[in-house]
Amino acid sequence: MQKISAGRGHQRLLQLARSQLGHEFETKATTTDTDSASLVQKSDFNQRHQRLAQRSGAPAPADTGFKAPTLSQRAERRERMHKERQQANLEKIMALALDYCPEYVAEMDVDPDWFQQYCDLVLNISNQTMQQLWAKILAGEIGQPGSFSLKTLFLLQRMSFKEALALQKAASLTCRVRLQDSGHIYFGYVRKPSIWQVLTGRSKAVLNLSQFGLTFPQILSLIDLNLLHQIEIESGELVPDQALQLQYHQHQLTCKAKHSGVVLQYYKFTAVGVELLPLLNSQANPAYLQAVKQLFSPVLDFEG
Repeated sequence: MQKISAGRGHQRLLQLARSQLGHEFETKATTTDTDSASLVQKSDFNQRHQRLAQRSGAPAPADTGFKAPTLSQRAERRERMHKERQQANLEKIMALALDYCPEYVAEMDVDPDWFQQYCDLVLNISNQTMQQLWAKILAGEIGQPGSFSLKTLFLLQRMSFKEALALQKAASLTCRVRLQDSGHIYFGYVRKPSIWQVLTGRSKAVLNLSQFGLTFPQILSLIDLNLLHQIEIESGELVPDQALQLQYHQHQLTCKAKHSGVVLQYYKFTAVGVELLPLLNSQANPAYLQAVKQLFSPVLDFEG
């Protein structure tokens, strides 16, 4: 355990910016780069095309009466605008991190090499939702250095907004076995055959997760990103009358197996997925909770 001292997260973040960036950053959103907002508001194709052309460094229409810039000048302009947008993204994320900084931080400072990698990875993050996710990572690392591995940062950097939404949906269906850090998404059970069941095979039931917003293609994408393990996991056989305690968001569930040979099936988050779960604003899905209870009712007794 790291010793915790009373130091404001805001001060630590500003100090980090001064030492690593060479200056403090704007804490309020600037209005210098309004391309995204104006493109959404304006529906005229020509206006959109003109703005995109300007961002690429292309010359303005020839009816202005001025000499068009050379190819070299246009390339320099595009490069300058690209670097300015990258710097704006970095400073916006640093500013957002102030909203998530904890009041108490560990005595250990953020690793400079980690922070340099972090800065390089966020330069091209312009989506507002993704910026907030990166800001939470920085705030969490300031509060407790070592909370987020570089492996997690590299994975998040190549994650699309659509994939981030899939992860958030998966997080809303995630349970935890008490005293375990990993997250489980329960979707079925198997009851291994007893002597009288030999002729009929194993008894089992499966829940269709797509009815709760998590489709199978989304599951595959999370597996491909190494956020979920590649194979479906089966628990060990539950011992009858031995309590199993589950935590589903704010709901605590205590259940016991009715029979021997009961095995629960679930998707399990990887270590990288577990690091990202606390950052997601996911809420419990009451319909999923009710469906899980109903699914397991033939083999589990729930208390309360």
